[in-house]
Amino acid sequence: MVARFRFAPSPTGIPHIGNLHTALFSWSLARTMGGDFVLRIEDSDSARITPAATQQMLDALTWLGIDWDEGPDIGGDYGPYVQSQRRPSHQRVITQLVDEGHAYYGDNPAHSASPANNPLRLHMPQTGETVLRDAIRGPIHFDNSLNKDAILVRSDGRPLYHLAAMVDDHDMGITHVTRGEEWIASSPIHIQFYTAMGWPQPVWIHLPLILNKHGQKLSKRDPEGGDPKGGYLITDFQEAGYLPQAVWNYLLLLGWTPDGEQEIVDKWTVRKQLRLERLSASPATFDWDKLQWVNRQYLQKLSDTAVAEGIRPFLEDVYDTPLDDKWLLRLTTTIRDGLKTYADGVDLAAWAFPDGYELTAVGAAALTSSTAKPVLAWLIAELAAIVLLDEATAHSILNGIRQRGQAQYGWRAPDIYQPIRAALTGDVNGPPLPAIMSILGKENALQRLANGIKYKA
Repeated sequence: MVARFRFAPSPTGIPHIGNLHTALFSWSLARTMGGDFVLRIEDSDSARITPAATQQMLDALTWLGIDWDEGPDIGGDYGPYVQSQRRPSHQRVITQLVDEGHAYYGDNPAHSASPANNPLRLHMPQTGETVLRDAIRGPIHFDNSLNKDAILVRSDGRPLYHLAAMVDDHDMGITHVTRGEEWIASSPIHIQFYTAMGWPQPVWIHLPLILNKHGQKLSKRDPEGGDPKGGYLITDFQEAGYLPQAVWNYLLLLGWTPDGEQEIVDKWTVRKQLRLERLSASPATFDWDKLQWVNRQYLQKLSDTAVAEGIRPFLEDVYDTPLDDKWLLRLTTTIRDGLKTYADGVDLAAWAFPDGYELTAVGAAALTSSTAKPVLAWLIAELAAIVLLDEATAHSILNGIRQRGQAQYGWRAPDIYQPIRAALTGDVNGPPLPAIMSILGKENALQRLANGIKYKA
């Protein structure tokens, strides 16, 4: 039998990282087992559906590198792949359940009411126990005396997940159901539904929750309070400049541990190592610092040209100017060691743009030091005498000023370089000064040095 996994999201808004975590594990298990991965859209909750959400989900999955073998956009042998279009199958099962006495309309299990304006309820057993055989946790026992008859269809005739998803999974040949552990509590309903219909159950796989650093379940917006990294919608990760392959990698670490010390994994590694028995049942904590570390590992593998194109939209959006390719490449090689995400380029490159940077407290202190004015004046005189300011020329000029200052006044390197750096970038730390001067160019550098001489605390 070919293993068939599915991801069945409801198109109710921008995809959340928790939903995509489920999709990724379902996809990974399907690929590991050589099976099929099916995408089905569950749009039965019409009150919460948003028109653009289905395409947003398709785009988010594609961005993460998750492909599917069957779905609403490509079809397949088990369509349709939109739940609202599968109503005839749902109605067939509803009729069978009622006819065979497994379900009833209304509130009285002894006397079924009219289907009009009454919910459909599933008879739940009141004695014994229901056992969920979870592939990660093992058997989980539920006391049937605690059961209440479960609503399968609303009074307005719309099927709930308890019916629609079960029917769709059966009819589409789904062999493994991967979902979050919050569904464990509802599992007795689903198991009893399968039993009533006489269907074999799929393999149930309940993934552990993802928690924030306070031990709370992730919400669509960041519950951690004022975190500048944003929330947990897929757009938050895209707007922060994370690489899709890094997010893909990190999400797999939230529930699975690769062999040895390995944490950076590719699709081939996942196919070889990921197994159901190696998935964790314990909740995972979303660690922003760890995600940034993973993202940095992927950034370091990219060429300067690729990183330049990655940071380009962030810089052009914030500084509202098109960037020359060669200039951007030089800027990228200068700042890339400090990047954790593409969005970091905005702050790291602020000094390269007119009015893009601010003078820090330590920068102001450097500009009011005893060495500031003479050092800046020397550099202005040197730059005024040259035609082209490139890195090699800048290095030679700076080295000459350092030697002169040390020989004549005994100044240390920080006494010389910190005022220059503060005048050019607003701070005393950052990339190498020759690279900064080359990127700014002669005229910009001269103007900033002149402003530095005029600075008064």
